[in-house]
Amino acid sequence: MGHDEELTAEQIDLNISPLSGAFGRTWNSFCATSSIHGLKYTRDEDTNRIVRFVWILISLVMFICAIIMVHTFYIDYRSNPTRMNVENDHTPVTTIYFPPVTICPEVLFNTQQSKAFLQTLKLPDATQVKNILDLLHIFHGFMVDDNRYSQADTDLLESVLALNNLTIEQFVDRMLWNCNDLIHRCRYQGIIVDCSQLFQRSKTFYGHCCSFNLRQFGLNFTARYAAGGLENGLSLVLRYKDDSYDILESYSNGFKMLMQEALTYPSAHSLIKFMPQNTEVFAAVRPEETFCSSAVKALPIEERNCVFQDEVKLRYFRKYMYINCELNCRVTNMVKFCGCYTYFFNLNRTNERICSFRDVHCLVENFDKIITRRRQTQCKCPLICEHIDYDVQTTSTPLELNIPTVDPFYEGLEKDDAVVHIFMNSQIYRRVRLDLLSNMVTLVSNLGSAFSLFVGMSMLSVVEIIYYFTVVLHKNYVLEQQARARLKLQVFRQKFKVPKHGMQNN
Repeated sequence: MGHDEELTAEQIDLNISPLSGAFGRTWNSFCATSSIHGLKYTRDEDTNRIVRFVWILISLVMFICAIIMVHTFYIDYRSNPTRMNVENDHTPVTTIYFPPVTICPEVLFNTQQSKAFLQTLKLPDATQVKNILDLLHIFHGFMVDDNRYSQADTDLLESVLALNNLTIEQFVDRMLWNCNDLIHRCRYQGIIVDCSQLFQRSKTFYGHCCSFNLRQFGLNFTARYAAGGLENGLSLVLRYKDDSYDILESYSNGFKMLMQEALTYPSAHSLIKFMPQNTEVFAAVRPEETFCSSAVKALPIEERNCVFQDEVKLRYFRKYMYINCELNCRVTNMVKFCGCYTYFFNLNRTNERICSFRDVHCLVENFDKIITRRRQTQCKCPLICEHIDYDVQTTSTPLELNIPTVDPFYEGLEKDDAVVHIFMNSQIYRRVRLDLLSNMVTLVSNLGSAFSLFVGMSMLSVVEIIYYFTVVLHKNYVLEQQARARLKLQVFRQKFKVPKHGMQNN
């Protein structure tokens, strides 16, 4: 049918509107010429109505199947847009920093140093230094809920602070272990060095410890790079320089070694290894780095399902890391339920109150809420996009003190020392790239294949649909209007036509 031809009176149905008539003609023309499979059989006049209905049903089912598959492709594209690819299995370890190492004592305070400090303080009447030393275990109430502490004991420690005009941090600072009281000797990359050049006192969830290569507020980042092999690692002789250490109550005799990323706050979430006394431990480290391609970085957060360090701000920590977010939630809950946070979380980020001994009861009673065991106190912590994971395998052997050696590192070893060697187990490490699983081109290709499979549609078919239901529909509507106007004029003329015999009488 030519689109500019005139419609006859027989082709006009006055019982429907002009638009409906134009739409019907456009649909019939489209079905007759469309490249979409099956449509022409729905308007085939050479078949009966049952056959046409079956073809309509088949075409409808095929369209529904295509739409379902398209929806599935799109949901997969939005929900899992990335994938992990091994970028390089042979990246030199010399390109990354040596893993941050934190050494923590199994007891919080140096008893010898604590005793000397307490002897300089004013104490409540009838209170001896030994009485205060016996109460230092209350500090565990800032960390765990294993014990319950009497109000009289916490009030006594609080009165010591008040009498001497001390804050909890000032009180703690005078009794802490110094790093040279824990780490007797250090060797890095084959050279014996002063441990103070490597280790600094840091804040951790286990109180104050000594850290190497850790980025924390108040510490000078040592920025030591790694190298492969035992001879290029970090070796330590750990020793408690405290004459009263043996009488202290501790969970075990030895040291904790924590390892995590440089920007991550050392805590129970870190990789933790125990270094027993009178033992030599070899800790082989295997790093694996995950980074993002530029295409992933360009994705919005809700699509890549991870964040970068500067995309989320934390109230109590300077840089976003997943572990820092979990701890930030814990500190937030401390402030929420007890109005303060513990001294080892004070990184000079806020002016909120530091918990004192009078707050220990609240911290212990609300411990399950603070550590987010309950769903209502949990926080949303998205994963970090780029990070380094450390796998540490340890082997140990009893420390032999009488073996002759020409290595000066082993000179002067004593009973109950712990020797630890931390080293990269290879000259190379693996880098994993987070990349796009599929891009828009892949998505469009999948959509096209779905419609092509079920209904034979292509992009040209979409152009045909647009053309027919804009240009052709408009032309058919104009023809419909013109045909109806002619039909009305013809009816009007027939109604008011003057008979010929009437004109002759006049």
